[in-house]
Amino acid sequence: MPAKAGTKSAFGDSSSKDPKKGKVQQKEDGGEFLNIAAMQHNARTFAHARIFSGVMAGCVAGLLKYEGLAGVLVFLVITLVHSTMIFVKMKFNVSRHFPHARDVFVSQFTHGLMSFILFWTLAYDMVHIF
Repeated sequence: MPAKAGTKSAFGDSSSKDPKKGKVQQKEDGGEFLNIAAMQHNARTFAHARIFSGVMAGCVAGLLKYEGLAGVLVFLVITLVHSTMIFVKMKFNVSRHFPHARDVFVSQFTHGLMSFILFWTLAYDMVHIF
């Protein structure tokens, strides 16, 4: 028995396909194509770089005996410098690699912060307490 015009089938409607499915997705505003797998790889690689930046900032802050907000300032400065270096390495063409230009500066920020806190306390304790 055919389904009524206003109802949906329990098994899904295979005749209407989602235009956003697949490996290549077209941006709504500019008509550019985005390769979803490449964007995911870029985000994953950037997360690793952000974690590395947090580890380096934590080691620097711990070894130089920064405490409180001074240590957090070290993290912010090193993260900002690292993000700027990545921005320059991409030749200022962020939209080719990420959906938004701000992603270079704010994406995966908490991952780097957690790594920073871990290595900040570890380096500080190993050098100045033990």
